[in-house]
Amino acid sequence: MLTLGSYVVSNFAISGVGYYTADSETTQRFHEMNVMWNTLNLGLAVPGYLKAKRNNANFDWSEMQRKQRKTERIFLINSALDIGYMATGVYMRNDAVNRGDRQALFEGYGNSLLLQGGFLFVFDLAAYGIHRTHYNQKFEKLQNRVAIQPQGTGFIVALRLD
Repeated sequence: MLTLGSYVVSNFAISGVGYYTADSETTQRFHEMNVMWNTLNLGLAVPGYLKAKRNNANFDWSEMQRKQRKTERIFLINSALDIGYMATGVYMRNDAVNRGDRQALFEGYGNSLLLQGGFLFVFDLAAYGIHRTHYNQKFEKLQNRVAIQPQGTGFIVALRLD
């Protein structure tokens, strides 16, 4: 979420200046959409960061595994949505010539959707990869080393040290 938040802040700065210094309406619309898009990204980054920062809950193995799979699935679904954003950007750019006085808007917004969708696609796939790798390297190895067995009114925890 820090990566997404940093991207948002840099987009606000660059496109904020770009909007007011643009030499064409298409460029101005590009920066306008970047600011709008990153307002939405900010709405995802801040709560996501705060949730991760205060998340100190203790879960059992099955709950941790369920949450891990859910997180991975979210990033994969988001990656598919990102392809949709980029496709919409291509459509808007290609259809701009048919939009008359809204041509600059369609070109600028289309270019922005390509940029934002492209970044989010890379971001979501990288986040998926990081989570998946972490799971494969840490969780499965730990799970294979720890055994919890019931014993009377309690339980025994066995830890393999090899």
